[in-house]
Amino acid sequence: MMTINRRNLIWLIPVLMIVTFPLWRLPVSSFLAPRGLDENSVAAGTEKEQDFIMQKVLITQNQAGKKTAEIRARQAYTSGKPDEFVLVDIDSDLYDDQGDMVNIKADSGIYNTQTRHLILNKNVVVSRDSDKQQLFTDLLHYYDEKRIIDSPVPTRMVAERAEIRGSSLRYDIVTGQYLVGGRVHTVLGSE
Repeated sequence: MMTINRRNLIWLIPVLMIVTFPLWRLPVSSFLAPRGLDENSVAAGTEKEQDFIMQKVLITQNQAGKKTAEIRARQAYTSGKPDEFVLVDIDSDLYDDQGDMVNIKADSGIYNTQTRHLILNKNVVVSRDSDKQQLFTDLLHYYDEKRIIDSPVPTRMVAERAEIRGSSLRYDIVTGQYLVGGRVHTVLGSE
């Protein structure tokens, strides 16, 4: 008969660990995995991006050393897409080459930091005080690189003794030209 002494018992522990490895590997590896990361991101070596909310946001845009736009928002937070922020209660000023200002207000919007594209929606009001004009719409795009305002939905422009309605509007800030699309309805007032 074989006797088990202490020295033989010590060699038995590593042998048992190797033999039983498939049984305890999964529970231990899931226990030791970092929290907050799923298996796909761990396998790819990527980390989850940060989400945040900012209060009283100011975005300034420049071209050739001149300020082209100043976008203010009560609040901004990250969206589901990279390089995009959701803006709340927007009040922005766009400047032409002569320094004249166009003010735009909206309830909400999205700003892309890479393309410098601003999308405004819900109660959009565009005011050009120098010409005493206001534009009302529900969706407006501002492309800073091209310096163009584009509204692909119905618009209503009110000026001194005139009202113009159209199914879309495009405004070039540099040239000051408007293009109203679709069936245009104009009402002219008398002096």
